[in-house]
Amino acid sequence: MSRMKTFFKYFLAIVIVYIIVDIASFYVLKGTYLTKDYSVEESILDVQVTEAKATYLNGTVSGTVKNNTDVPVTNKYLKIDSYSKRGVLLGSKYVKLDDLDPGEETAFSSSFNYEQIDNVKISVIDGEELPPTGDLDFGFDNPDDAGVTLAVILGAVIILFPWFPF
Repeated sequence: MSRMKTFFKYFLAIVIVYIIVDIASFYVLKGTYLTKDYSVEESILDVQVTEAKATYLNGTVSGTVKNNTDVPVTNKYLKIDSYSKRGVLLGSKYVKLDDLDPGEETAFSSSFNYEQIDNVKISVIDGEELPPTGDLDFGFDNPDDAGVTLAVILGAVIILFPWFPF
C-alpha cells in the first residue's frame, strides 16, 4: 500500500509541475509579442485591424472587414505585406475573404513567419491580381486553399503508422 501512496505522490508532483510550467510558458510567450505599426490602403471595403503583433520570428494580424457598398463583393483577398525597419518587403500573405453582401461584416486572422518585422501594410485585391501559386512566398491561411485535405492527412498517418510505438 505504501508503494501506491509513493506512486500517487510522484504522479501528483509531475502533474503539478506540468501545470505550472504550462501556465508560465504561456505567459512568457504571450509577453514576447509586441504591437506593430500597420497601415490599411483605401478600398471599397472597410478594413479594421484589431491586433497586429509580432515577435522576432513570427506574428499575427486580425480584424474585421465590412462591405459598406450597395453591391455584393466577391472574389476579394486581403494582401498583408510585412516590412523590415529599412522598408524591405519580407513577404506577403493572402487571406481569402468570404462573399460579402451589402452591410455584412466578417472577421479575418492571419499568422506569418518572417524575421524582424517592423510594420505591416494591408490592402484589398481582386482574385485576378493574385500571383501564380508557385510564386507565393507563403501559403494560404485557409487549409482548403492550401490543398490540405483529409486524404493527405490520412496518407501521412498511414505512412508513419509503422513508426508509432504501440
